[in-house]
Amino acid sequence: MYDIIIVGAGASGLMAAKLLSAEGKSILVLEAKDRLGGRIHRIENLSFPAEGGAEFIHGKLKTTFDLLKEAGLKKEKLTGKFCKYEEGEWNTANDIVPHWDLLVKKLKSCETDTSIDIFLSEHFHAEKYEKLRKQFRKYLEGYDAADPKNTSVFAIRKQMESEDEDQFRPVPDYYALINFLKESSLKKDVIIKTGEPVTQIISGENIEVHTTAGKYFCRKLIIAVPLGVLQCRKNNKSYIRFPLKIKNYINAAKKIGNGGVIKFLLEFDEAFWLTKDFLNERQIPAPSYIFADTIIPTWWTQYPSKKPLLTGWIAGPSSYKMKNYSEKKFSELIIQSLSKLFAMPVTEIESTLKKIVVSNWNKAPHFLGGYSYPTPDTKNAQKLLMTPFADSIYFTGEYLAENSSSTVDA
Repeated sequence: MYDIIIVGAGASGLMAAKLLSAEGKSILVLEAKDRLGGRIHRIENLSFPAEGGAEFIHGKLKTTFDLLKEAGLKKEKLTGKFCKYEEGEWNTANDIVPHWDLLVKKLKSCETDTSIDIFLSEHFHAEKYEKLRKQFRKYLEGYDAADPKNTSVFAIRKQMESEDEDQFRPVPDYYALINFLKESSLKKDVIIKTGEPVTQIISGENIEVHTTAGKYFCRKLIIAVPLGVLQCRKNNKSYIRFPLKIKNYINAAKKIGNGGVIKFLLEFDEAFWLTKDFLNERQIPAPSYIFADTIIPTWWTQYPSKKPLLTGWIAGPSSYKMKNYSEKKFSELIIQSLSKLFAMPVTEIESTLKKIVVSNWNKAPHFLGGYSYPTPDTKNAQKLLMTPFADSIYFTGEYLAENSSSTVDA
């Protein structure tokens, strides 16, 4: 018997363990994977550690900054530029998309929430707006991992009004923050079990939690699993069998958008994209981000570090179409994209590329997606999910945070 059982040892589950154990509660954390961190994942099989999941701090986020300070960790500000490669031309990405000001004006004047696709069809259906529609959808897919068919106009409007341009990385990485949360919890006698998926929850006078290895009891339960796990049914069965009493909570979770993400980590012999010759030839400054009209459309460097790591990113509906691709297929797409982007023969790319690691979050068991995005139904769903059931079952996770544009902070 525990005061509290927490299901899931990602950022939210471990933060809950740290805070509640400091109040003297007896706590058990159950994690399905054989590691901690959830969608924070340190990749160890390159020549250097790299982020297979969350990587950036998007803006000056108080919760994250305070936690870094408490942990004695630092942050590094990204100083490179946003660059764009389109139709064979390189430039900085601050060029204005035609009719963008009109788009912002129409967003501000919206009085009823609807989906982005409906908004665009109502206000920007004419042929002259084709580039605007395409760029706006690419922005939603790339940044929010969102499907424009289901994305809330009100939420995106609020996001665009409050965007903070400063971008940071935690130093050395996000996993150092996970280790801090773990150690803080262990000092307060929290028990953490990994490789032990929860299969069923039974709610009675006390709560019964069944796993693949045993049975545990608690007075209060915190469910800190990714949204994809709450939404998924496999062979017509849920990943976790929840009590029928909270069926409306699970149904509410299904009304929040679950964004797809696939991340590609590429180790090269050298960071040739940051050499003077490369930058001078293309007449661009050192890039942090590169947005391209290639199959994999978003790339970033480790600048100001010259670590020879290039990261590719595809999100939203496009990533779900690639969910079941083989490693060979992914390698072909990566090399095709880079050959076009850098105007280099495929053989030259292959000769300098040392290793590829693919983080396919859409297919990863116990995750089944990247991170959430807001639909027109999200606010009402969040309202229910943030209300504890019978003061005993609580939900937590990035999909419930209203005021953060960074999933770890959320």
